Amino acid sequence: MLKYWYLLIDMLRVEVAGPHIRLVYASGGKEVEAIGTKFDVPSLLGLFVAQMAREGIGIDEICKALREAVEKIGG
Repeated sequence: MLKYWYLLIDMLRVEVAGPHIRLVYASGGKEVEAIGTKFDVPSLLGLFVAQMAREGIGIDEICKALREAVEKIGG
């Protein structure tokens, strides 16, 4: 039961490796990934939002994930 509950929890993971940033968001069995550089964070965030919208993730979840991503990246 806990495994299924874990899959329903929204989760954002931000990985920074050198000049590269990887954003991974999991929600309700869906996973979205965006990869970009520290030098072009606006494009990375735009790609992240577009992919979340394409997967049918709600606007409230997108805003929450975007806010959290910006905080974790340090913007």
